[in-house]
Order: sequence, then C-alpha cells, then structure tokens
Amino acid sequence: MTFDNWLGIAGGIALFLYGIRIMGNGIERLAGSKLKTILEKLTKNRFLGLIVGVVITGIIQSSNAVSVMTVGFVNAGLMPLTNAVGVIMGANIGTTITGQLIAFNIDAVSPIIAFLGVMGMTFFKKKPWNNIFYILAGLGMLFMGMMLMKSNMVYLGQEEWFCTLVKSFEDYPLLGVLFGTVMTMLLQSVSASVGVLQAMAAANILTLGQAIYLICGQNIGCTAVSVVAAMGGTKDAKRTAAIHVMFNVFACVICIVLLQFLPLTDWIASLSPNNPTQQLANANTFLKIGATIVLFPLSNLLIKLSRLIIRGEDKSAGKKLIYIPAKGFGSAAVAVSGAELECRRMYELSLDNMKRVHQALFTKKKGDLEEVDENEETIDFLNHEIAKALVDINRAGLGEPEARSIDRMHHVITDYERIGDHAENIAGYIAHMRDNKLSFSDSALTELNVLFDKVISIFELAEENLKSRNEAAFSEIERREQEIDDLVELYENEHIARMEARQCSADVGMLFVEMLTDLERVGDHALNIAEAGMGK
Repeated sequence: MTFDNWLGIAGGIALFLYGIRIMGNGIERLAGSKLKTILEKLTKNRFLGLIVGVVITGIIQSSNAVSVMTVGFVNAGLMPLTNAVGVIMGANIGTTITGQLIAFNIDAVSPIIAFLGVMGMTFFKKKPWNNIFYILAGLGMLFMGMMLMKSNMVYLGQEEWFCTLVKSFEDYPLLGVLFGTVMTMLLQSVSASVGVLQAMAAANILTLGQAIYLICGQNIGCTAVSVVAAMGGTKDAKRTAAIHVMFNVFACVICIVLLQFLPLTDWIASLSPNNPTQQLANANTFLKIGATIVLFPLSNLLIKLSRLIIRGEDKSAGKKLIYIPAKGFGSAAVAVSGAELECRRMYELSLDNMKRVHQALFTKKKGDLEEVDENEETIDFLNHEIAKALVDINRAGLGEPEARSIDRMHHVITDYERIGDHAENIAGYIAHMRDNKLSFSDSALTELNVLFDKVISIFELAEENLKSRNEAAFSEIERREQEIDDLVELYENEHIARMEARQCSADVGMLFVEMLTDLERVGDHALNIAEAGMGK
C-alpha cells in the first residue's frame, strides 16, 4: 500500500462526497421549495408522514436535509411531534436509495455523464436546464469517486493489519457499530459512508457479514446532524432529534439480536451472489424497512420516551433566534422557511406593541410600558440577526422562489423595526403624560382612537397580503393609507382650532401632533410591506 494509493482513496472519497452534494443541491434547486411545501402540508397523520419521508428523501438523496427540515417544522410549530415520527422513519428508508443507485455500477460511462453535466452547466444558464445538468454532473462525479476508491482499495486489502481489523468487526459486533458511527459522524452523510463500504466490498476486502455491523453504526452516526440542528430549539424539536437517535439505536439492537439467531446475511447474500455492492445496498434497505415495521406501531412509546428524556415545557423565546437552523446544516429551503418565521415573530412583536400603546393611552396598567420596551429590544435584536442570516442564506444556491423571498424579507424587517420604533415613541409620550399628570381632551382621545384602529388594521392587512399577494387587497391598502394621511391632516387642523379656543395646553398639543406623526408613519411602513409583497 503506497502513499499514492492512500491519496487515491482520499481523492475518491472527496469526489464521491462532492458528487453527492452537487447532485443534492441540483435537485433542491430544481424542486426544493415544492418539496418543502409537500413536507409541510402532506403530513397530516403519521402514516402519510412515513410515505412522504420516504419519497422526498429518495428524491433529494439526503436524509440529513429531510430530518433537519422536520426538526425545523416541529420547532416552528408547523408539524406536531406525533406526525414527525413517521417522517423521520420514512427518511431513514429513503436514504437507502443512494446505495441501490450505486449498486448499478455504471463506472464505464460515469466520466461521460460528468462531462455532459459540467458542459451543460457551463453553457445552459437558464433554469431548469442548469439544475438538471447540475444533477448529472453530481451523479457522474459520484460514480467516478467510487471508481477511484475501488481501484485503490484493492491494495488496502493486501495489508495484514487492515484485514485483521475488518475481521474483528464480525467477531466483535459492538466494535463494528462504534467504527461505523464515528465514520458517519466524520463524513456527515450515511449515503457516503455506506458508499465507501460498497467500494470496499467491490474490491473484495469486506464481506457482508463484516459490513452489516458497520452499517448499523453508520445509521446511528447520521443522527448527529439532526441533534445539532435541534440545539437551541424548542423542547419538541429536541424530542424529534431524540426520536431519530432512538429509532436508529433500537434498529441496531434489533439487527444484532436477530443476527445471532437467524442466517440473515446468508439470505441477503443469496439474493445477489455475484454483486457485493448490491448485497450491502440490500442489507441497508432491509435493515431500515425491518426496523420501521417493528417500531412504527410503537411510535407513541417513542414519543413518551422522548418526553422522559427531554422534560418540561418551553419558556419565552426572548432575544434569540429559534427558527433559523444552525449554519451549515439542512437545506436552503429550510433556512428560508426559518427566516420567514423569524420575520413573523418581528411582525407579531411590532403589532403587539402597537396594541399595547393603544390600550395604554386609555387604561393605565402596571408594567404595560415596560413590556413595550422589552418587546422593542427583541425587535431590534431580531432585525440585526435576521439581516445577518439572510446574507448567509443568500450565499447558498437559491432557487428563484427562495431568492424572491429573501429579497422581500430584507425589505420588510426594516419596516417592522421602524414600526416598533414608532410604538416606542408613543410609549414615551404616554409615560411623559403620566409623569406630569397631563391628559388629552375627549375630542383628541376620540380622534387618536379612530386613527389607532385604522393604523393597526392596515398593518394586519399588509401582513396578510405579504403571503396572498392579492391585487385587490393591495389597492385596498393603498386606499386606507391615503385615508390615514387625510385623517392626520384633518386632525391637525382640528387640533389647531382647539389650541386657538384654549381647550388644550401647548405641552399636550405638542404630544398630540407627535402621536399623529408616528401613526401616519406606521401607515406608510404598512404600505411599504404591502409593496414588498407585490414585488413593487
């Protein structure tokens, strides 16, 4: 075994991993947002979630992306924990399709596939063709990496120390499980780690009996990504990751126990006696399907166990991001969805502050203005952190729908933050009036009440239209914004008349005008939000 052989194995693994990543990115760009919508909408029950998990993972060739997406949806409250169990199990089955694909052994034409893909990426810039060629390039690189690994692993099989290590996996199953777990945690892809085993099997240096324990460990190692993604998330998000870990650990235990009493490896090998790569692919698939058959009916038990492991309920989110997944994990579609939910938090906090200052104008409640200040601090924090996250997400390969969503969010978070500032300004005026025992006239209070109702209403309508993008609703928002401007002008004139009639003092009059200005600006920002939703 020479240094060049080691370089060949390392280069083959690198090319194989990169091929999987390129192919997955191409599929995600082609249909990422659609698949995200399917996963979100079509998981109404546990069994349907299982089917959807299998199909989507089979398409995008990444159980990591689907499991992280599922953790994200549970974290956002878009999917209940009970339904996530099925998706997680389905994702584990779907990821075995990569191994089945590798077993076809198309090494001879893989350079041609890679060449066509790269040339297509270079000359076809328009979507979806660019994404299709992206997928072809990844597929070709994947098989070229396999070919490079296999050609160099033949020499690894001649090393006595390696042969001894490999044989020990059959004699000491737990050692094989541990080795497989660490291997997948390092490669961050169960498809890639199983692919490496298939390359070793093709080079006749690994038997099915030795590899099956490694596969059990690899399936445990792949859960590390969902565990990392759940860190800092809600309790149910952490429980989803815990269920992912438990499923694969229990599957490993079931497999090891059965192998001690049943000739499963002989039966699997008999299905494709002359194709060791197919044998490993089948073993991985049968392991996942068998574990699902046993554990799917016990889903409620897994949920109860997860609640024993992750105890308690969530506290208030406070000043932290809770929906945007950890950088480097999951897909761009998941990150965009998380950013949209964080923007929704900004909206809800800004709206809540507007309603709080409206109520505070008429009813004094202990601590009401302090709560406005706390919300405003969170709004400012979210504005800063979401803006940074959007820049990071934008660096990833985004499809057209995701890119448009990022652009909208860049616009609306500024408007949310400014609306929060205007609410804080109004809270300051109210605090000043309370401290100095000042009050508005009944006429002024009536006018402010009317204007608050209209401003809050247009803000809510603008947010609704951000998703629906209805032209008629947008026209209504424009009409209401002009109505607010007209009312502000009318109320200013009436205020001048009251000042001339000496019905209010100069200090109170100044605060009244400042409130009118802030409310008018909130209406302006609501229109900006509606325009961002319409792409104007």
